[in-house]
Amino acid sequence: MAIAWLIPGAGHLVMKRPLKGVFFFCLVLVMFMLGVSLHGRAYVVDHEQPLLSALATFANVATGPLDLLSRVWTYQGIVYRLPQDTDPLHEVLMARVRERVLRPTYEYGTTFILTAGLMNLLLILDVFDIGIGRKE
Repeated sequence: MAIAWLIPGAGHLVMKRPLKGVFFFCLVLVMFMLGVSLHGRAYVVDHEQPLLSALATFANVATGPLDLLSRVWTYQGIVYRLPQDTDPLHEVLMARVRERVLRPTYEYGTTFILTAGLMNLLLILDVFDIGIGRKE
């Protein structure tokens, strides 16, 4: 199960479905890279919108180790929670987000990154169903 999270499509390879595994790996990777190239961003949990930002952050984390790359590209570090307004780091992180938001392709890129994570989550659940015999 963990291998399916670490490497998209690897769970299908383990379940002896190599064609699907390679296809799903390419699909998630292309969606993620397209999102990054369109200046999408990784979400962080924000105290002003805790539920929605937590769900979006969870979708990002579902991409596995690719999530770490998107966080470094977005925030120049691994950040999962936006600090309080009084913290000096808050303004630094917000400036990095504002820089991306000004790009015309920002929303498309962010959507592609989120979709890559959600797709990988569905693939993990598919491998789980195959593993317990619920699906052939």
